[in-house]
Order: sequence, then structure tokens, then C-alpha cells
Amino acid sequence: MAERPTESPKTIALAAIAAEPSPSVPMIPLQSDGVVLIYGSDGRAILAGQELAGRLDVTVLIDSSEPFDVPPGLVFPVARGRIVSARGHFGAYELTVDGYSAPQAGVDGAIVLGARRDGAVSRCDLILDISARPALFPAHEAREGYFKVDSANPERLALALEDAGELVGEFDKPRYITFNEDICAHSRSTIKGCTRCLDVCAMQAIEPAGDHVEIDAYVCAGCGNCAAVCPTGAASYTLPTVDNLLGTLRTLLMSYREAGGRDAIVLFHDGYHGAPLVEQVDLPANVLPFAVNEIKQLGVEAFAAVLAYGASSVRVIARRAPKNGIVALSGTIVTANTLAAALGYGADACGLFNVDTPDDLATALELSPVGVPSPNPSTFTPSGGKRSVLELSLRMLHRVAPSPIDVVPLPKGAPFGTLAINTEGCTLCLSCVSACPTGALSASEERPSLRFQESACVQCGLCAATCPEQVIALEPRLDFTAWNAPRRVIKEEEPFCCIQCAKPFGTKSTIERIIAKLESKHWMFSGENARRLDAIKMCENCRVEAALNEGFDPYAGAGRPKPRTADDYLSADNGE
Repeated sequence: MAERPTESPKTIALAAIAAEPSPSVPMIPLQSDGVVLIYGSDGRAILAGQELAGRLDVTVLIDSSEPFDVPPGLVFPVARGRIVSARGHFGAYELTVDGYSAPQAGVDGAIVLGARRDGAVSRCDLILDISARPALFPAHEAREGYFKVDSANPERLALALEDAGELVGEFDKPRYITFNEDICAHSRSTIKGCTRCLDVCAMQAIEPAGDHVEIDAYVCAGCGNCAAVCPTGAASYTLPTVDNLLGTLRTLLMSYREAGGRDAIVLFHDGYHGAPLVEQVDLPANVLPFAVNEIKQLGVEAFAAVLAYGASSVRVIARRAPKNGIVALSGTIVTANTLAAALGYGADACGLFNVDTPDDLATALELSPVGVPSPNPSTFTPSGGKRSVLELSLRMLHRVAPSPIDVVPLPKGAPFGTLAINTEGCTLCLSCVSACPTGALSASEERPSLRFQESACVQCGLCAATCPEQVIALEPRLDFTAWNAPRRVIKEEEPFCCIQCAKPFGTKSTIERIIAKLESKHWMFSGENARRLDAIKMCENCRVEAALNEGFDPYAGAGRPKPRTADDYLSADNGE
């Protein structure tokens, strides 16, 4: 009997991740009753309506100042108007129409259009937009239930009509993002902080909502940009969760290495663009394809973990001209490369393949430089939320690096860093502590002090924006020594104790500075009124009690001003 050929390390590794169970994904329900609005510029919208009339509840809206014929016997209404705003999602669209003119019965039963009016509201489940105007929504290709088609393209129009006709009934949609508003760093006390998710959401599914943002799960198309750039982990991807994703990568690379594989290159790809290319290319034995739902879901933690697990490099397959852009992903790769290069993994350990054909992919792989794998790969097990997994991945990236260094400067906007604080100008008012959403800044219950934990800082900027003295500046970097060090004291002072009850209520330097500015320099605290300075030396409770008991009069010695009456204000308004 012939011996069975030995399986390659690559085959063993791919079989290992294929055997892992698929994690569950939360779903949200969608309901469509088949109400469709067909928006067009001429009579072709009516023809499209006739195609769908047997399957959907059709309304046609024509945006044209030119006259058009309405065939007799239509089973659906035809109106005139221009859509000026659109909102909502599949199953619950709402459109505002100006110049709306509704159909009415005319002489001899003919259909005529009535008077026009603005601000008409139309609600529907689906929209077939074959008008000559721009799309009603950004990133419209990903918006479910909205079809933007050139009416002059009969093939594309036929496909849209076929797809729209099937969208009746109940549907389930993945809840791509879980969101924890408690750790969102968007704003505090109306002061704006982190806007990373708002900046990268092509669907405009995210909106500010006070101190945090809100993500409309019904509009979200699951690109993953928001989760990839969220520094606190408030927004986290579910398809799969970040710990499941990194756990599968761990299985892949450990299985490959244990089977004798070397110099692994992990090739991330999606299912609709990358997968067909991967299937048509004879990948080298050390190239391990890894499918993800969306390449834009990949955060710094994914690249860091792959290198920490022993891969020589990481590559991501993207289109030459991505439909909704990959600016956030490109920025993530820049950050990952900056860290990798500084730690000895190579100048181009992480990269992007912008390819559209199998030949393009094969050439890119052939020309791609190979990085330097870790001499002692990690086997860490990822667990917990997004931020904790991110921190763990970076710590492991540093621990097993070919040439570890302690501090890596990062570009502006990176979610890691320290604070440059002018301690001489800091008054220890602790406004920054109240504004900090992650607890990176903290105070002490024992004495006036400001403390900082660098690993918790996400560079949201709320502390700098809140500081009344304007003495805080952001400094992007990754200092592994500071990450592993205890919380450090930025500034600490002696407390000032109340002269009545001995309760500490402020800093000694601040109280002394206030007294020095007022003593013998302000009439309220000069001469016979000098005793009033004692009130400044008291805590809030004793100060009120002293004022009541001693009958302090703020106008004593200066004369109380004459009360102003309504007549005084009227005279001033009349110029008298």
C-alpha cells in the first residue's frame, strides 16, 4: 500500500481553523410590506412601475418640469415632485418632496396632476431610484432596499427590478456593532472629544447624542470602520468579535508553526472581492489566506497579534478603487507598520494589495518584501473586550519583538500617547479628571494631586479642551515602559486646611495666591475689612456660617448703590 502524502503545514493550519465552530452573531429584524417608490425623470419610471406592479405596492414619482403621459388603466399612482431629503432604512424610508403634485381625476376620467406643494412626506419600504439626480444617500451601494440605477442601462435595471421584487416579508440582519456608551469618549459637558467613528462612517449611521454617539444598527452596513478606529472599545465588531478573530489567528499560526511551517504571510481578504482572487491564484506555501467579513474591520490589534504569533508579514487584499474608501484601514496599517518597523519586524511588515485580477495578486505577492519574524513567537490567548485585547496584543508585540525598544513615536491622531502638562501652570482644579472618559487621569482622596496612567489614554483630547489654564497638550506615542509602570504623579501639593474645622479643601499654593492678590489691594479686604480674608481660609461650610454669624455686608464702606426701577430702564431705552 502506498503511503499517504504528508500534509503541508499550510494545509494543516487551514484545516485547523476550518474545524473551529462559528461564533453566534446577534440579529435584528426587518419588515417589508413591499411598498416601493420609483423615482424617475421621465416615462421610463412608469414602465418600471408596470414591471413591479404585480409583486409590489408601487408609487411612481417623476422629477421633471416637462409634460409626460400617464397611460390609462394604471393600477398605481403617478405623481410629480423632487425629493429634497431622504432618511431611514430598508422597511422604513421617509422622503420629503418639494413641488409635489398628486394625481387627480379630470374630465372624462382622465388623470391630471393637481396643484404643487412643498414639504410633502412619503414613506415606503423600498426605493428604486432611476432619476438623473445624484444618489439620495452616501455609500448608496451598501444601503439595503435602495437601488440607484441608470435607466439607460437595461441590464442593470432588469437586475434591480428582479431584486426589488423579492424584498417582501420578514428579514434578519446582523447587528454588526455592539456599542457601550459608558466608555465612549465623544464629548463631556458639550466639549467635543473623539470623533473617529463619525469621521469614517461612510453610511452616516452614527450621530452625536450628548456625551456619546449613537449607531443606527438598521442603517449600518457592517464595514467595521468605526470598530477598527474606536480607541476605547465602545464600538466593537461582532462578525466575529475581536477576541474570536484573534483566537482563530492564533490557531492558524500555531498550527502552521507546529507543523514545521516558516515565514508565514497572513493574507486577509473579504468574501466578495478577495476570495475569488485567492481561489484563482496558486498561492505560495507560506501564504495563509484568512477570510474576514470586511477588511475594514481590521484594527491595529489584528496586525500586532499576527506578528506576535510569529508571522513574517501581513497583507490585505483591496480593490484598486474601493467603492467606499479605505482611508481608515490605510491609517491603521501606517500605525501598525510604524510599530513593527521600530520593533525590528521590518520596514514593510504590514501592507495593502490594491489588486483587481488574479495576475495582479500573483505579481503583488512576488514583489512583496518579507518581514522579520519574531525569534520567540507568543502564544497568548486573547480574551475580553476590544481595548483589553488591543493592549494585550501590543504588549506581546513588544515582548517578542526582534529588536524591542521602549518608546515609539506615533503620528498625530494615533489612539495611544501621553500628555505634556505644564505643571507650573496647573492649579490642580481637576477639571481634566472629570472630563477623562477612560480614567487615565485621576486624583487622590488623600491630598491634592493629578495622576496619569498612560496605557489608559486614548488621545481623545477632552482633557486639553477642558483645561481652563490650557496647559495640557497631546503627545502620540507608545511607551511600553510607561504602560507597565504604576500610575504616575503629574503634580501634587500640600492641602490647605480650614482655619475653623481643619478640613482640607484646596491647595495651599492656590489659597495663598488668592490671599496675596486681595490683601490690601481690594477695598473689600482692606483696612477694617481685612478680617474678611479669614473667609477665604475656610471651607465652604464654615465660610457660609461665618458670613451669616458675622453679618458680612459686601457694600460696607463703599455705599450701597441706588436700586434701579422699571422707570430707570425705560428712560435708558429712550435715551434720556
